[in-house]
Amino acid sequence: MLRLLLPLSAIMLSFSAWAQERFVTLDSTKVWVKTQGLEQREEGQPVLVFESGLGTPMDNWDWILPQAAELAPVFVYDRPGIGASEADDELPTIEYVANTLVRLLKDQHIDPPYVLVGHSLGGVYVRGFTNYYPDLLAGLVIIDPGDFTETQENKLDYYRVFGWDDERIREEIDRLSTIRVNRGAPPSSIQEESQVLADLRANDFKEIRDQALPNIPVHIITGGRFDMSPKFKSEDYDSETLFRSKMQHRIARWTDVIQSVEHGMLLYSASAGHFVHIDDPGLVVASIRLVLEDAERQRSKD
Repeated sequence: MLRLLLPLSAIMLSFSAWAQERFVTLDSTKVWVKTQGLEQREEGQPVLVFESGLGTPMDNWDWILPQAAELAPVFVYDRPGIGASEADDELPTIEYVANTLVRLLKDQHIDPPYVLVGHSLGGVYVRGFTNYYPDLLAGLVIIDPGDFTETQENKLDYYRVFGWDDERIREEIDRLSTIRVNRGAPPSSIQEESQVLADLRANDFKEIRDQALPNIPVHIITGGRFDMSPKFKSEDYDSETLFRSKMQHRIARWTDVIQSVEHGMLLYSASAGHFVHIDDPGLVVASIRLVLEDAERQRSKD
């Protein structure tokens, strides 16, 4: 095991040595960013822009950044109030996060096109970005996202695997919602991101669903490993059965998403949990490579 870990550690240390990390100021708010390869960027070459999950600092991408930087220039940042970045006074809605990211890239003289790579809530943000700035994009890589295809009715479908009626299912969904609300008080910025996600779910992700994807390469990657902590498992039903039911329904809907574009792909890793880019980094890097290749094909055709 040590022989396998040492090369990866060396690669990560090497990337840290030549990546540029710094604070930039946007509207008096200090934002922590990391870049690599911008000086060698070729004309028209996409920049890989990474959007992390709910409350997650950007170092969660360190497992794939060295390999990703060999494919294209990279830009990573902590959203305001997350990681090393200072908080601002704005609710991190999809539109606000998209506007902030565009202004941040413009401030750093990083012109489009961009390939956005988003994980979890970051996957919701990058999908929402297409509603506001589709012309800036060359592609999307969406990793185990908050399910922006999900409606309230979809939630009922998951539990029907147990043979329950709708009343019993709604009782369980309401019970779980109460547990999440009373779980404790995280930092304010994480509370705000959680509230944004809860509002999107309550409205069936209408803000996203109302607009179709632009015809750019889009990959959705998901992990199939059930890794719920024992303390969160239900005593009333098999939590893994529910997980598998959710996965089947979501994959069916995500297939519709990727079939709506010319170069769409759905990638599944049975060995990966929610953080697919940590558990199966090779798959995510391969996905990024394919998106870049298909984006170049589309650009050449146009």
